[in-house]
Amino acid sequence: MKTIAEHMMAMRAAAFVGLRHNERTALWEGILSPSGARDYNIRVAYATPILGEVFTIGRVQPQVRVMSPLLERHYDYEQGPIPHVYWDNEDYDHPVLCLFSLEGREWGLDDLIAETTILWASRWLYFYEGWLATKKWKGGGRHPGRHRDGKRLATV
Repeated sequence: MKTIAEHMMAMRAAAFVGLRHNERTALWEGILSPSGARDYNIRVAYATPILGEVFTIGRVQPQVRVMSPLLERHYDYEQGPIPHVYWDNEDYDHPVLCLFSLEGREWGLDDLIAETTILWASRWLYFYEGWLATKKWKGGGRHPGRHRDGKRLATV
């Protein structure tokens, strides 16, 4: 399992600033510009599990949010209002990006966030920009779940 110190060093090399951290948790911010047309201020939160704690990768995965500009909501677009996100009732303006399949075991505790999650977030933003332009999500993947209003999300 990678330590917070290892993540801090790798995130710094990826030009992300540590806002706060301790031995178990960290919060970073940085800028991603997947197409070069727009900069996105990204916030990444992560907490390592406590030994002996029952956990799932879904509960300990890094949480990535776009802080600015706010993600646009389009209820009439394919997979609207925003595709491939987890809605958070405590921070509805900044949903958590759905970046990988839990079933596919694409991310694990031995992976560095800077080498996986940050690249996936940039790719997500690239497809988000395409979705804004075409009204269709071309990024693939599948995201079963529910919108805040209770409507079922489409599965790609």
